[in-house]
Formats: sequence, structure tokens, C-alpha cells
Amino acid sequence: MRNESVITRHLLLLIALVLGGFPSAVAQETNEADANPPEYTAYTTIHPEIPLDQLKIMVKPLTKAELQVESDAWFKLLRGKAREIAAVRMGVKKANEALSADDEEAAKNSLEVAESITKAVSDSTKADEEEVTGAAQQKLGVDADAVENQPEEDTEVKADGEPAAASDSDDPTTAAESATEMKDEMLSSVTELQDARTALSDRLNIVLNSLEAKGGDVEEYRTYSTEVSGIELDTSDAAAAWSGIVGWVNSKEGGRRMAWNLGKFFLILLITYFIARLVARIVNWLLERKLKLSQLAERLIASTITNVVMLIGFAIALTALEVDITPVLAAIGATGLVVGLALQGTLSNFASGLMILINRPFDVGNVVNAGGVTGTIDQMNLVSTTFRTFDNQTIHVPNNEIWNNVITNITANPTRRVDMEFGIGYDDDFEQAEKVIQEVLAANELVLRDPEPVVVTHALADSSVNIVCRPWAKTSDWWQVKTEVTREVKRRFDQAGISFPYPQQDVHVHNSNASANGSV
Repeated sequence: MRNESVITRHLLLLIALVLGGFPSAVAQETNEADANPPEYTAYTTIHPEIPLDQLKIMVKPLTKAELQVESDAWFKLLRGKAREIAAVRMGVKKANEALSADDEEAAKNSLEVAESITKAVSDSTKADEEEVTGAAQQKLGVDADAVENQPEEDTEVKADGEPAAASDSDDPTTAAESATEMKDEMLSSVTELQDARTALSDRLNIVLNSLEAKGGDVEEYRTYSTEVSGIELDTSDAAAAWSGIVGWVNSKEGGRRMAWNLGKFFLILLITYFIARLVARIVNWLLERKLKLSQLAERLIASTITNVVMLIGFAIALTALEVDITPVLAAIGATGLVVGLALQGTLSNFASGLMILINRPFDVGNVVNAGGVTGTIDQMNLVSTTFRTFDNQTIHVPNNEIWNNVITNITANPTRRVDMEFGIGYDDDFEQAEKVIQEVLAANELVLRDPEPVVVTHALADSSVNIVCRPWAKTSDWWQVKTEVTREVKRRFDQAGISFPYPQQDVHVHNSNASANGSV
């Protein structure tokens, strides 16, 4: 565990370096610096566990060349940690060989190889880390003794002295016990090393992001970082696989980090959902009271704003999962033209939807005949309009089909005329029939008195005398008035003995043969 006061002191020093320039001990005159610029030395690696947000501040003012040096320094630390993990994994393999060895000497040899591999790589990694951090300390004029660290946990496996497998004991189980102990220590150290590797990878990515933004080539670094990331489970060794899973779940940079990220992801989505609902209500309130728009427009605007808020929230939530959405946004922008060409029909429907919203030929709840469909308008988006027919069918009609054809809004006006026609026989009294129809209309409470109903005989058809009946009613009562008046007229005509004639046609047959015989 590092000394927190020392860490804080050095972080403040680094921030002062970023904001105020290099210390005076390493500063040079401007003219001399221009003539012979000093070689740049990475300094962000003075503290390999620097918080990510502070590292972002430090790399912000650096140039492309300086960031290249910083990237190399962090890459060196990451590479050393990856090699150390590989060495420990190789040590686990050798410990397994010792456990399965037939004789004691072979087991001891395997353990000695395992120990030598892990010790050599660990020493090399520590030397590289000391070199990188020491160079940064020297550049900043910081005394190396001031960077005090508490004794770190030993990730090596018996670095000093002979392992248990090399003991001269005559006990035949000594090598097996030593191999088991060494394997357990190595499996435990793998989790710690993976946490350290993940932390280094995160910091390298921050430097690479800044370098890439300033025109640097980071593909090789990213490829290596991706390749060495993650956990590897040896399915041939059940103990090692189980230890890897448990270690990852319990590790700070593994399972706990993933659980925290998932928690943030769902929390952001939940907060975004409530914000979207609140924004939609505010927008609806403003549209209802400040702007006189149709319900279709209000619903569409509110739903569009809600979807936009949810989309933004989802993008933010993805960043909580450490997903870089920049490539996704770039890909969307690059393919926008192709998608636009492929969706010309959809764009046409989009334009028609805008024209419908602007001109407002109908609204939600109106009975409309448009696009070859008659029904009640249920909802609308910028691509299609949803009709609900009178037999409860839901039909989605493209907006282009509606706007480019005749639109009949049946219920747009509060009142509507009911057109009916009744045919009576030529032998019936048409004046009596007109009077009966007028009485039926006067008795119906749903028939409006203003405008006054029209009942008049207007045509002498082939088989009947046709009387036009044209009362007015509220639009909502139109169908009921039509059916009630028709039923009552039929009943009253029957009582009055007025007939509804069937279609009639007189056929005259001329027999040419009979006419010819009669003339002879």
C-alpha cells in the first residue's frame, strides 16, 4: 500500500508541471532551447498508479512527439507486466509437471525451472519499471528516496533460497507438497498481476487517445494492448481454471469493476428514462398551451424528443461500460450517404409526413378516407400513419401514399348531412309519402332543426318515384340518424300502405313467323 501523503504530494507536483512548465532546474533560455532542444523524457510514469482523470489532464497539453515518448514508456510497463503474467503461467505448467512426475528428481527439476523463469522475468520487469519511473523522477528533479512505498506484496514464488522441491529431505511427498504450494501462490499472484496489467492498459489508452487525436499512429499499441488483455483459463487444469474465475470475480479490476460498470449502465438508463418522461411532459404542456398544434404533431414531437433523450442516455451508458462510441459515431457518419440513397422511399415518406403535420388535414380520432383506406386515425410517425378500421383492423399506410392522393376527412366538421333516397310506386301518393318522411324526421331528436331537413320528390325513375331525404345531424350521430330514419320510414310506409316497388321491366315479344303466315 503506497503512502497516501507522498502520492498526493507528487500528483500536485505533476499538475504544477503541466500548468506551470518544467522546474527551473531543468529550464533553459528560449533561444538556446530553440537552437538545441533537449531530448524529451516521459514524466507521467513517475507514478504508475496515477488516477485516470488526473492523467487525462496531464497529457492534454503535450505535443504529438511528447505523447509518442509517453506512449512508449507506458507501453514498456505494460509489456513487462504481460511478460510477468506469461512467466507465472509457465511456472504453473511446470508445477503441474512436478505434480505428475514419476520420480522426485524430475519433480525438483521442474520446480527449479518454474522458479527460475518467474524470478528472471520478475527481476527484468522490476528493472524496467525502476528505469521508467527513475527517469521521470530525475527529469522532475524529485529525490527518489522521497517516493516512499510500503513493502509491496511479493508476486514472486520463493525468489530467494531453494524451493521446497530442492530440499534434500528423503520424504517422497516433499516435492509434491512444494509443487502444490508453489502452484497456489502462482495462481494467486496471477490475479494481482492481471489487475496491475489492466490498470496499466487503462493508462496507456488515455495517452494513446490523446496521441491519436493529435495525429499519431497508435494501431500497433492498441493491437498489443487488446491482445494481452482479458483472462485466460486453462481448461486442462480444473484447479487453475477455477482459481482464474474466482480471482477475476473478486479482483478490483475484474469482476468488481464489471459489476460496478453494469450498475452504472443500468442506473444511467433508469435516470435517462425518467428524464425523458419528464421532458416529454414538459414539451406536451408547452405545446398544448403555447402552440396550437394537432395532437398528431404534439405526440410526434414529444416522442421524437423522448427518443433523442433515450439515445443520448444510451450512448452515455455505453461509456460506463468502457465502450468507445467514437468509432460507432464515425461509422454512422461515413455511411449516412449510403443509407440515404438506400432509403429514398423512406425519406419520401418522411417528407410527406412533414407536409401532413404542417398542413394538418386530419388529427387523432378523425375518420379519414386516404390512401385507399377508411378508418379512424390512431397515430402517426414521420414514415407511416396508423388507421383503425371499423371492423377493428390496424392498417399502417405510408405517408407518401396519403399525401399524394385525395384525403377525405369525414369527421372534420361538427355537423354532417345525411343523404337518403326513398322510392315509391307510381300508384302511391307522393305528397303523403313526403309528409310521412317529414313526420319521421320531426320525431327524431337527433335530427337538427337548423339547417332544416329537406324532403322533396326529385326524380321519376323507371320503376319508382324517388323522394330525397336530407336531414342534418351531429357528425358523431350520423350513422345512428341514418339507420333510425330508414327503419322508421319503412315502418310508417307499411302502415300507410305505401309500397317500395321492385324494379320492373316490360318485355314485348314479336313473332315474325306468325306475322308472315297471317299475311298470306
